[in-house]
Amino acid sequence: MLTASITEAVKKGYRAGTSVVFGHVIVETSMIVLLALGLSQIVGLKTPFIVICIVGGAVLVFMGVKLIKSGRKSASIEITEEETKFAHGPIYSGIITSLSNPYFFMWWFTVGATFVFEGLRLAGLVGLATFLIGHWASDFSWYGFVSFCTEKGTAVAGDKAYRFILIGCGAFLSVLGLVFVYSGFATI
Repeated sequence: MLTASITEAVKKGYRAGTSVVFGHVIVETSMIVLLALGLSQIVGLKTPFIVICIVGGAVLVFMGVKLIKSGRKSASIEITEEETKFAHGPIYSGIITSLSNPYFFMWWFTVGATFVFEGLRLAGLVGLATFLIGHWASDFSWYGFVSFCTEKGTAVAGDKAYRFILIGCGAFLSVLGLVFVYSGFATI
């Protein structure tokens, strides 16, 4: 999500970076509902983890390679019509980066589920709401800050820094995706 926030902030400004978090919140909300409906029963199963690692890792590698190509061919910070044709937007980026990250699921199946169920046990829906407000406030604050700094920094640093950021984020996503794919195959 960090890479998606940085990339979107470089392309569209800091508000786009915080929109990535909104996509993430959509996925988290769905995860909470599914946990409440019994998804926590599959926590110990290997097959979902393996599938998420391999498919999610492959998606991250694809996104990373696409960013690297974009960074190598971009001559300026100005986004071309060609680049916007295939862009799905920051909310979509937040959804995809969340769903393609197996550690997102691991966190929700363990730590997140514990917070959800403890919040419900201690104070009912108020406890759950308190946890979610705090959790999402920290996500929006942190990624909003990162996006703001990215937008302002890129404006000062110029085109070369823009291309470097895209290539760096693409390389990071690609390596992370390969680690996830490896983790999936290593679990088999």
